Amino acid sequence: MNTLIWSTIVFLSILIQVLLGTVRLIIMVKNKKILTVIIGFFESAVAITIAITVISQAVKEGINIYMILSYAAGFALGLYIGMLISQLISKDILSINIISKSHGEEIEEFLRDKGFGVTSYEGNGKDGSLKVLHIICNKNSFNKLKSFVKKMDPKVLVTSHSLEGLSGGYIYNIRSRI
Repeated sequence: MNTLIWSTIVFLSILIQVLLGTVRLIIMVKNKKILTVIIGFFESAVAITIAITVISQAVKEGINIYMILSYAAGFALGLYIGMLISQLISKDILSINIISKSHGEEIEEFLRDKGFGVTSYEGNGKDGSLKVLHIICNKNSFNKLKSFVKKMDPKVLVTSHSLEGLSGGYIYNIRSRI
């Protein structure tokens, strides 16, 4: 019974520590200094508590496979939950270019029907004329958009990059998030 209790404590503790660390990193990249410091404070408090508790318990009873597996499972689940939280709070906005030699018109019409704002223009490549489509959407919508486009034209070129300081215009699926 003692092993089960300690394994559960290790699992929950490392899960919380890794979850806090993942969220702190996301917040830090977004340059939210005060929130990063606050989360870092609690993350380090949990980390030192885990270290002291687990090491003292290991000295008393020895490390066993259950503690190791609990630590690994807590670590992995903490990362996973942290990534889910990242998707929920993400406000990352992408600028996407889609270049298709033969299906540009169809892709443009399809994306507009799906609610994406599309700016299109004609371009010239090494093999002649082509359609260039420009879309701005949040990062969470990118895989959906890319999968639509790849089904219509497997040879399509899709590029994306993050935007900063955006104002005005129509942006697909952007709503207020923390």
